[in-house]
Amino acid sequence: MQRSLTPSLRRLERAPGYFGWRVLLGAVVGLALSPGPVALLLMGALAPGLAAAHGWSLGAIMASLSFLNIASILAAPGAGYLIDRIGARAVLLPSIAIMAVCLLLWGYAATTLPRLYAISALYGFATIGAQSLTYTKLLTSWFDENRGLVLGIASAGLGLGYSVLPIIIAFGFAHAGQAGTTALIAGLLIALPLLLNAFVAFPREAASGPACTGRGPSSGVALGAAMATPTFWIMAGSIFLVSIIATGIVPHFMTIARDQGVRLAEATTTASLFGLATLGGRLLVGWLFDRFFAPRIAAVIFLLAAAGYALAAASGSFALGWQAMVAAAVLIGLGFGAESDLIGYLASRYFGFQHFGAIYGTLLSIFVLGVAAGPLLYGLLHDATGGYQLILAFATALGVVAGLLMLLLPQFAEATRPSESRSAPAQKPLGTAPGD
Repeated sequence: MQRSLTPSLRRLERAPGYFGWRVLLGAVVGLALSPGPVALLLMGALAPGLAAAHGWSLGAIMASLSFLNIASILAAPGAGYLIDRIGARAVLLPSIAIMAVCLLLWGYAATTLPRLYAISALYGFATIGAQSLTYTKLLTSWFDENRGLVLGIASAGLGLGYSVLPIIIAFGFAHAGQAGTTALIAGLLIALPLLLNAFVAFPREAASGPACTGRGPSSGVALGAAMATPTFWIMAGSIFLVSIIATGIVPHFMTIARDQGVRLAEATTTASLFGLATLGGRLLVGWLFDRFFAPRIAAVIFLLAAAGYALAAASGSFALGWQAMVAAAVLIGLGFGAESDLIGYLASRYFGFQHFGAIYGTLLSIFVLGVAAGPLLYGLLHDATGGYQLILAFATALGVVAGLLMLLLPQFAEATRPSESRSAPAQKPLGTAPGD
């Protein structure tokens, strides 16, 4: 793989005292308490109480997440543009603070459905800066040689959030009630990601060496130029397909296992293995990205996930048993853990760093569109056919197409031909901390 760092700078990036590792810690904590896990898990826990208190249907309550996702789709490109112009830190910290306010509004002010929807839309729109978009921008400025591994570790924070937040929510419900739980999580946001990132969320920028393969930190392709390349749309198409099938299966996974004849205890174990494979997949894929050509690794992972969907479908059709569902869960989980790492890694390698926020934000909008469509598609096809066999076969086909699209991507140096000079300007040492 092509490298842009000198041996001395590579050694500095690996050093335990390197400031970028502190930035990574802030990203892991921030993503564990990021808008996605908090909204999905908290709204799921709040829904029964809201239904009982106000007489709302669960469908009407869950529609709030659709407003949230739509607002996120609309906000992501603009947030990326702002990050490029005023810096990731200036977008990240206010986004976390607004997220805490929205949680309090959910707990204490969502007394009508229009209010619930308005708060959810505000949450989706104003907290996009507290998602992976901002943390990936920061991390790609600090890491080159270990970029894939670092992005994998950061996204593992999402898995940490999905593991820890249910415990926090259960504790809050038991001791403080529904509204008190929203206040508890809002307080955690201020005490953990906001406070920590106030000390560590600094970009490398002028104090850095080359941030992208073969380019300086001030170079890169603008959003319009990136969107004019086939590379951008091949990436977008593959990521969109994977986001539909991978995210769509998450809320249905337990039901799919039960429909395939798996007993409740075994279905629970299978779902847990799915989560562990997702977490492990993020780390493994990131490590592999640093050692092999990333699109080929992604193609293999997506095709393995497609095999997992096919195995899940066959498990029901041919009564293959619990072991087949376990294998399917592991394969699908690996794919679910790969797609979020892939967006930031490929965007930085193909299109550079200067306009990374705008490019990543646009790709994130496409990804979130798939996230919003996936669960609905699974549900509609299940209702239309009375089972999951058709949607699992459909997911298999989409996974194969996503993997084959990855095989069409060119080498990083061949994707674009920016007009600016590729020579890097004089730099300060790579490990310089902010203010040094």
